[in-house]
Amino acid sequence: MKTKALFVVSDFYHGGAQREMYEIDCALNKANLEVAILCLYGLDSSNHFSDFFYEKHIKLETRIVFLQDLIKSTRKSKYKKYYHKLNFNKNTHEDKVKLVTNFFKSYEQVFFMGEYTYKNIEQYISSTYNKTRNVFIMCARFQGEQYRNLNKNDKYRFISPFDTEDQVKFEFEGFKNYNHIHFPLSMMIDKSWNKWYFNDNKVKKIAIFTRLSKTKPLDPFFYALHLLLSEIENLELHIFGAGDYREAEYDRYINHLGLDRNIFFRGHQKDIKTTLNRENIDLVWFQGYLNRPAGYAGQDVILTGTPMLLWDFYTGENKNINKLEYVFPHFKNLGLFAAASKSILLNKEVAEEVALKQYNEILNTRDVEKNIVKINKLFN
Repeated sequence: MKTKALFVVSDFYHGGAQREMYEIDCALNKANLEVAILCLYGLDSSNHFSDFFYEKHIKLETRIVFLQDLIKSTRKSKYKKYYHKLNFNKNTHEDKVKLVTNFFKSYEQVFFMGEYTYKNIEQYISSTYNKTRNVFIMCARFQGEQYRNLNKNDKYRFISPFDTEDQVKFEFEGFKNYNHIHFPLSMMIDKSWNKWYFNDNKVKKIAIFTRLSKTKPLDPFFYALHLLLSEIENLELHIFGAGDYREAEYDRYINHLGLDRNIFFRGHQKDIKTTLNRENIDLVWFQGYLNRPAGYAGQDVILTGTPMLLWDFYTGENKNINKLEYVFPHFKNLGLFAAASKSILLNKEVAEEVALKQYNEILNTRDVEKNIVKINKLFN
């Protein structure tokens, strides 16, 4: 008899939690494990993003269940057509809670891919469900209070990239009953993507990959670009990502600083690695947190060999801040951030040293086939 494990996702878009779900699905030892996925939203629910990972999971022969199918009405009546017309044939909230809770109870382990995913389905979990909530953490405190607002009295197992006791206490402050597993964002490693090289082109290109939103502030990068332009005349900032830069209110910084000729919004990219290898980017800037690569997007950047610098949004103490010699350099000092960027853009030795350290770190620590051991142990 195989152990049954359920993973809950919000959707199948090309996002961080969805990417982690796919990487894990590829790496799990399924010899004695039956894997299923519960998806909270239906297919084709977005006008901007495709269900990128859906077919990929199907090819892995993973069972997929949609919440809308799980909680659809089970009531029958000879007056069904009239009930349908009056919208009375839908299950009550209590019915839905019973259906979802019983569904969860049929699995030995249930994993929620993202704290926001758990928050969205928490309303359907009965208080009688006393199993540990396994939650893969995708956000940190600077991004909001997503997991901070969860019921603090439930029993949790948080699975996250936070790797010190101080960080764990900081992130999960207030929870009464939890344990923690350190599991860095991991992926299948393909060395063939490493194609970056230092070039002496007159025009230097910096890239940012992000979703264009007020929740993704870019003002430090705009100010850094302004500083660099006084020393590097032919410098371009290419911003890749879905959204409208005007709705994100980036335009007011661009206009105030006179950067409209140096900034290019390039739209959503299906594959960051392909874009970097095609565009010959000299440096990538990212939003960062506690000297880690910026999610899967950052790791994809590093897999191409492209050097990366990060602006740190961590609000606690960071002893390794503003140090270019650190593997993943994070900065809060604007002048030092601009100076480090200049060194990478103009100095081949510095650029190659930074790029090589970052690439080797990814190879050594983010290989999902090595790290999945921690998750496989939960089924023994």
